[in-house]
Amino acid sequence: MSYFDKIVGKLFSGKKVAGVTEVHEVLKRNERDQKLYEQWINSEDSTHLIQQLAQAYYYKKTAIRSEMEVHLFNTAYANGFALTYPPQITPKHFQHLFDYFKDKVQAMPYRLVTADRRIIDRNRYVETIEKYYLKPPLSTQQIARHAIDQQYGNIIIEHILIDDQPSYIKLLVSIYSDSLYQEALGYDEFMSRLFEAR
Repeated sequence: MSYFDKIVGKLFSGKKVAGVTEVHEVLKRNERDQKLYEQWINSEDSTHLIQQLAQAYYYKKTAIRSEMEVHLFNTAYANGFALTYPPQITPKHFQHLFDYFKDKVQAMPYRLVTADRRIIDRNRYVETIEKYYLKPPLSTQQIARHAIDQQYGNIIIEHILIDDQPSYIKLLVSIYSDSLYQEALGYDEFMSRLFEAR
């Protein structure tokens, strides 16, 4: 049975298995999406959205209410935030923001380890998880000296969609406390660099 026949069978069988990954693929934007992203990144829309998000993030840290719904994660070994999809922007611009975070982290410089998309049938809805996983560059000299520079730590960026509608973007920075690694740079510095103007 071909892949297409399996998908058609699942779609029309009337039977759904909750939590089964229907699709797991490499996340790669097509040429049209790349062009739209380039237009967005050079527009006032992107500048305004990033400024709004930065303001909402810092407001949240000081318990001031904001139009944008930001959630903070803060533990000894992981820090991050999530942004609930704000309906005043388009779904495509929300996707661009997700891709922008990846580009900003790569410029720090980080290497992209994973870029994938999972589409999961949750029985009552379909969840799509787009994910970028980034790590600092690694050299054999660092490994030999047992002094690996973890920079800010490992970074996971996720874009979650429910029934093809954006739900939230999550960014998580996790660090190592192992003696093989140098002490991580500060998370606040990372966030300043993430939000700084292009």
